[in-house]
Amino acid sequence: MLRYNLQKMFKLMLPGIILMLLAPLIHSQLQNLSFIQQQLFSYLPPLLGGLSVILCVSFNQGRLLLTTVNLLCLFLLIQNQLQTSLSQPSNFVLFSCISLLFPLLQLFINFIPERGLSTRWLIRHLPLIIGGYLLFWIAAQKGLLTDWFSELPMGLIQMFSDPYLLSQWSISAFATATLLGLIILWFRATLADACLVIITLAIATMLALFSESSISVLSCTLGLILILFTVLFNSYSMAFIDELTGLPGRRALENTLRSAGRHYTLGMVDIDHFKQFNDTYGHDVGDQVLKMVASQMKQAARGASVFRYGGEEFTIVFKRMDEIRAIEIAEKVRTTIEAYPMRIRDKNRPGDEKQGRRQRSRSARPEGTTEVTVSIGLCEKTPQHKDSQAVIKQADEALYLAKQQGRNRAIACHIAQPRRRKVVTS
Repeated sequence: MLRYNLQKMFKLMLPGIILMLLAPLIHSQLQNLSFIQQQLFSYLPPLLGGLSVILCVSFNQGRLLLTTVNLLCLFLLIQNQLQTSLSQPSNFVLFSCISLLFPLLQLFINFIPERGLSTRWLIRHLPLIIGGYLLFWIAAQKGLLTDWFSELPMGLIQMFSDPYLLSQWSISAFATATLLGLIILWFRATLADACLVIITLAIATMLALFSESSISVLSCTLGLILILFTVLFNSYSMAFIDELTGLPGRRALENTLRSAGRHYTLGMVDIDHFKQFNDTYGHDVGDQVLKMVASQMKQAARGASVFRYGGEEFTIVFKRMDEIRAIEIAEKVRTTIEAYPMRIRDKNRPGDEKQGRRQRSRSARPEGTTEVTVSIGLCEKTPQHKDSQAVIKQADEALYLAKQQGRNRAIACHIAQPRRRKVVTS
């Protein structure tokens, strides 16, 4: 369980880790840009930020919207007020304050559940993000920051470690925000949570190395690119990935069939007596069955693509395979699912997948388990098929035939089925 969760966290954080590893290389190349090119580069964060706001609103990504606003406000305040030396008291005060403000706001964003966007939600949360930066901008415009210098607590004055510019309080806030983000990522396991963790780390690094030229532009640009990637990937998942089973859905199947070419075999898979599971055990158990079948199909159908077609039906696309090769894999899928001892989830069901496998392997069919079987209909695309819908229709006919012949079997349209013996009665 521990290893699985760590691997999942790493996969979710991988896009951000790659961007952070590329940052030093990109930064070294920025020095070779002309003055005009560097000026143009500095316009990237506002442009990317505006695009990110539009996409976050369009796809109801509330926490990513707040993170975008947090990042943009930080960048704009830095560009507007912190382009001279930090040795000036007003600059030092502003830098110390926003170095603490950003992680505290990220900490706040981490606690917010993702429930979509509404006008009421925006009114409740956006002022908290914008208000702090607006306060410091007004104070800077009115020349009040110099007077605040003597009032700063030691935690904001004393640096955590020379030559890095983060104060003791700031590093504590960043560490707390990162740790909380990792804990939430452990339990929620979403790409958005991974994005929040990486951005918190990236801005901490940027502020620690604030004396480096163009560091704020680069860090904010990469952070906003990561947010855009996360929003677009999430929108793709919502459109193409079935939430319950984690398999690509019908829309993804249609896209795959458009690019499958002229040589492929399609399999329609249906869970036998699925209504009986729902009627006997309830819809929660029905969902367990769907998840189990999806998981076993993905493992058994190596070399093929598995989709959820709808309800209790699934589709397998065997690219560049004829029916003879496809039915071998289909039989493996069928027998794998049949052999799996489906244990009805209860209070004693182990949470650890390894313990679950050990428990299931103690006997061929442990007590308290039930058998799940599937029927499969296969059809190879031929010149006679007008389009992919014709292939699906004929695969459905083969599936219907498998159901008629007793279920728990795979039948291919163009492979002759063995004749049954006629029973002679006297």
